[in-house]
Amino acid sequence: MNKNAIIMAAGKSNRFAPFTFEKPKGLFIVKGEVLIERQIEQLIEAGINDIYVVIGDMKEKFFYLERKYSQVNLVINNTYGKFGNIYSLYESRQYLKNTFICCADHYFINNPFIDGNDDNHSYRACTFIQDHFNEFSVDYSDVDVITGCYIGGEDKMAMVGHAYFNEGFSNKFRQLLEENIEKFGVANMFWEEFYGEHIKDLTLFMKRFDNDEILEFESIDDLRQFDSDFLLNVDSDIVENICKTLKCHPNDIKNIEIIKAGLTNASFKFSIEGHEYVYRHPGGTADSLIDRRTEVYTQNQAKKYGLDESLIYIDPEGWKISHFIQNIIPCDILNNKKHLNQVIDALHKTHEIPLSQEAKVFDNVAEANRLIGLACATKGNLFKEFDEVFSKVYRVDELVKKEREKYGIGLVVSHHDVYEPNFISTSEGDFYLIDWEYSGINDPANDICSIFTRYEYDKDIREYLLKSYYGRELTDLEHRHAMAQSILNAYYWISWGLFKGSVGEEDGFFFLTSFRYIVDNVDEVIESYKGEQW
Repeated sequence: MNKNAIIMAAGKSNRFAPFTFEKPKGLFIVKGEVLIERQIEQLIEAGINDIYVVIGDMKEKFFYLERKYSQVNLVINNTYGKFGNIYSLYESRQYLKNTFICCADHYFINNPFIDGNDDNHSYRACTFIQDHFNEFSVDYSDVDVITGCYIGGEDKMAMVGHAYFNEGFSNKFRQLLEENIEKFGVANMFWEEFYGEHIKDLTLFMKRFDNDEILEFESIDDLRQFDSDFLLNVDSDIVENICKTLKCHPNDIKNIEIIKAGLTNASFKFSIEGHEYVYRHPGGTADSLIDRRTEVYTQNQAKKYGLDESLIYIDPEGWKISHFIQNIIPCDILNNKKHLNQVIDALHKTHEIPLSQEAKVFDNVAEANRLIGLACATKGNLFKEFDEVFSKVYRVDELVKKEREKYGIGLVVSHHDVYEPNFISTSEGDFYLIDWEYSGINDPANDICSIFTRYEYDKDIREYLLKSYYGRELTDLEHRHAMAQSILNAYYWISWGLFKGSVGEEDGFFFLTSFRYIVDNVDEVIESYKGEQW
């Protein structure tokens, strides 16, 4: 009897970040072997010569498998970030026959595909798990036919590892899948969940394994307990960067913990000999948003000027290592006068940083139009759709530039991304201005405006913040100019949200707020320039 196999390798494995930022979990090296290659070779050893690997996230990293193994064929699932693993089976449904169903990151101590299944039963590998677990638990009959399937359980048999579908099971499963895939919620399921909903139509046996025969690593620490040299062999630029910067050995790196899956970057905490650090890894869309040369300059200057002394090293490629800041308390600009004073002091220090050719001029409107142009590829002609509002912004941009020239308003180094999450206060009284990705040379009013264009503050709060920054009542010229600059600031953050949304990422809580800010204030700003002689 000819058998084949489908290996699901499309998912992201977020629990194994940061290393899955660089490669899929199925390509990790464990005990000297690549996880998916070990599984492929076990299948080949069992006489399985038709192996279909369903790929999605970082799919190109699996392309080599077709060259290395003549038995392997790749199937692409481009919905891996949107749907459950049931969709990987849907994309490969034509290959469902007498088929082993596997996951790329399983580690089988012994070859389970030489299974002695003389009756050709369809089965699911199961093991007994004590205490509470999140895998699928099962009820079963006296002859080990599965009679119930549930998410989670305690002190029960659980679905762990691979499955086997005989041709009759495959045909019925495929039929049900094709009939139901478009129904609400089905595409988001695990295949076991779908099976559980159709358990009366699909006979699946439970095949028992000892709980140390099939390994499903749940975390980096879990994997390191099995393979203490994992970090030595992970082939990770991240590990290399940490060791080079902090002069340590890979096995010195402990307690890895994701602390921020950011909008532009991702960060994780780790410790070495009791000291805690943060590593920032640049996100997938960062290169479209960030000028790294400018960031390196301003971030290093921020350390020099006492604005962010947590920095250890920042690299032009975008990665950064910092000390982990302990005992953080929320920054509260409006209700904590000390925090407000620290914020204002930080902005003034920022604007004292020397101008340099290493920092680019950050033109809000030019940068915004570049991002909106990119967003148009998936969102349609946004310039046409919002022409009425955008045209007013362009008029404000023209007025601001003329005003700077006429009144000698010089540009300064600007942080640009000024809002409460980027200020860190500690219980010891230390204060940091972090995240300098969007910095550049900009208008001196730009930073204070960045606070109130992204929150739905009323006019009184806006005026309070402006007065706090200037340290006095503003002149009419200063007020007019600051309000005009706030329109340009808000326009950039609208463009940021449009771009982020166009690539399927979170578009920020301030996207709509910034749009409303422009609509509510732009006409008054333009009117304030009436009668000005240029």
